[in-house]
Amino acid sequence: MDRFEKRILSFIRDNELIIKGDRIITGFSGGADSVALLLALNDLKAILKAEVAAVHVNHGLRDAEADRDEAFCRELAKARGIKFRAVRVDVKGLVKNSGMSEEEAARVLRYEALNMAGLEMFGEGFKIAVAHHADDQAETILFNMLRGTGMRGMGGIRAKRGNIIRPMLKAEKQDILKWLNEKGQDFVTDSTNLENDHARNAIRNLVMPELKGNVNLRAAEHIASAGERISSADEYLSAEARDYLLSLPELMEVRPDGLKALRLGKENLKERPQIFRIYVIIEGLKMSDVPMKDWGERHFQDIDKLLFLGKGAHADLPGGVTAENIYRETLIISGKNGSKKQDGKNEGYDKYIDLRV
Repeated sequence: MDRFEKRILSFIRDNELIIKGDRIITGFSGGADSVALLLALNDLKAILKAEVAAVHVNHGLRDAEADRDEAFCRELAKARGIKFRAVRVDVKGLVKNSGMSEEEAARVLRYEALNMAGLEMFGEGFKIAVAHHADDQAETILFNMLRGTGMRGMGGIRAKRGNIIRPMLKAEKQDILKWLNEKGQDFVTDSTNLENDHARNAIRNLVMPELKGNVNLRAAEHIASAGERISSADEYLSAEARDYLLSLPELMEVRPDGLKALRLGKENLKERPQIFRIYVIIEGLKMSDVPMKDWGERHFQDIDKLLFLGKGAHADLPGGVTAENIYRETLIISGKNGSKKQDGKNEGYDKYIDLRV
């Protein structure tokens, strides 16, 4: 085991990403990051006592180049004796029928395809390993900050969420490339990653090199470390907000009109610091099963302002949600049963996915 693999193994163990008996689907694009992740996990599988497979998702967006990537992945997996599955998804079809951006549709279909392939290859209870690394973390934090975000966005990418794990989140891009070069391992390059017409690419190709070259060579590491601390603070405040809500004697009610209403405990809450109030509002929305895709900081602020206004004050919010003041109370009012989506399940995405051996 070399130094790079030891670092990956240490991160896996520190964050309990993989335990004995786990079955791991590795997202395998053929790029440097995913090649490094697959090879490292394959080398470590005996130590981890885990099973590793590779799944390549062909988005059908780059024609011959996409076919080249798929062929490369298939051959590399075959040469290493790694169980492999290729999946084709229809990103353009989903964009046309859903109104999603191409980037969003690709992400949705990619994770849906990885889950479907995992079920086919392993059955229930598998994990999906993806190749985000420290530079991706820094780029994500900068992107979220520039776009306007709360602490959750500044916390960046989590090491694990649901069945998704990110074993290389502490490894920097330069370390990945150095390791592959030492092993004499080639990889493919997605030509669209070199274009700067998307904000993320501009941060990756222009901003980060400038920061590393003229500010601090370890800029990515330091940004990622700041994100870890912010993430810890975010988790703490979220837990405190949930405890506050659960301590309220009358938290949730169903109104005579059939709508669900969440009581925020106005008189007590308005005495707390604003950052805590905002977290209570966010956790309350989650408890009410409110889809928050179209919500932003200004919507949370609109609810927060109501805590200091009188009876009858109200705010109209995304998804048909309203917040209104009654006597000494602020209510968040949502639909009869909420309308929270289940991570893309039951959305009919399977018709855009072609699983192949």
